[in-house]
Amino acid sequence: MNNTPETFQALPHALGPEKAVLSVLFQYPEMLDEAPTLTAEHFYLQSHRMLFKLIHELTKACKAVELVSFTQLLIDRNIMDVVGGPSAITEVFSYAPNCSHFQEHLRCLTSKLACRMTIAAAREMERVAYETDDTTAILEATSAPISAIHDTLTSTRPAKSTKAVLASCLDRFQQLCLGHEDPMGIETSLVELNLRFRGLHRKQTVVISGYPGAGKTTLATQLAIDAALAEHNTLICSLEMPEETMMTRLLAYVAGVGGDAITDPRRYSMKTSGTEKVTAELLKSINSASMKISVSPLTIEDLIGANVYQISACIRRAHRKKSLDVVAVDYVQRIRPVPEMKRESREQQLAHASNHLADLSKELGFCLLLPSQLNKDGAAKHAEAINEDADLHLQIVQDRTGPAATFAHRGIAVVKDRHSGQDGTLLHIVLDGPMLRFVAKT
Repeated sequence: MNNTPETFQALPHALGPEKAVLSVLFQYPEMLDEAPTLTAEHFYLQSHRMLFKLIHELTKACKAVELVSFTQLLIDRNIMDVVGGPSAITEVFSYAPNCSHFQEHLRCLTSKLACRMTIAAAREMERVAYETDDTTAILEATSAPISAIHDTLTSTRPAKSTKAVLASCLDRFQQLCLGHEDPMGIETSLVELNLRFRGLHRKQTVVISGYPGAGKTTLATQLAIDAALAEHNTLICSLEMPEETMMTRLLAYVAGVGGDAITDPRRYSMKTSGTEKVTAELLKSINSASMKISVSPLTIEDLIGANVYQISACIRRAHRKKSLDVVAVDYVQRIRPVPEMKRESREQQLAHASNHLADLSKELGFCLLLPSQLNKDGAAKHAEAINEDADLHLQIVQDRTGPAATFAHRGIAVVKDRHSGQDGTLLHIVLDGPMLRFVAKT
């Protein structure tokens, strides 16, 4: 065994880029707008963290950041010695001659921060591994920091100027006017939905709400498999059904047969053809459907019992393999709380989960399908804040008089449509329960 004492190794950092970023912020405080994700934690030295906090405070208060008054403020707050004295302030102020390398230095700070976060996460994982063999504790100790590291590394895109954003919008408008670009997004099997919303769209969060048994999962997975069959990369994160159960439903949908044709084919055959012998037609339909699904870019993940960090880690893994177009997370009330939210209310836990997934949709550029359960009063169960994250909120409307088994579907209400600003429309789309699909109301 090697008994030599362990040498101290400083955590990853880059003092030059730290000084350069602070110097730019001193001279051009408006550059803070070009670094919306920059925080004090990006700086390794305590003195640099303190300088950043003060620059940030002054800039957000619309106060001037100039050397003389800044130095006086440090003296007034008794922190001049802590940040290294007047000579250190002067050095930082004059360190960068201009802001031409600001984004490059910012990426360096972000990379070093991610390295420090990785080391801290690894040490915590090592501690947990030594102290417990509880799988839940291990998952919690690994999923949250890994997700945070991913978020840090993927939130460094340079901010676009107003002119650049405007130019991009006008360019797309011109392409649409010339017919060179199609406004239709990801087409679905529901004609009215395609006509009303031009299909599904990337970076869009679609909340699908309904009472238990109303068909939330059916509608979400129908839209998801529609996208996959049209060769759009699709991921279904199932928080309630095992993978095989989910696949059974999809197989029946694609084959155009009732769900019991897959789960009890002999009984289905007796019901439809008067004999227990499975017909060649049914076998042909199932075989054709299985071939279509097998070659489609569809992935199903069984995430029963997962929290939002574990779900987002799964989404990121899938996205790295192939850029995702559509992700269905079924359903939001099944998302477990993350460790730091366990003492919060269920409403806060689910609001955090919904916001996290909606942000991930915008970041990675996929359409998020998010079923949500209604309570007896017709509001989102424990999660009214979910509707705030929705770009499009569709609510399955039923006539809930009489026995539950006889609740008739009236249509799908457009509760919120951020694109058009209109809501209240009732789409003539209803559930065909035995066929496990939504269809146009006749």
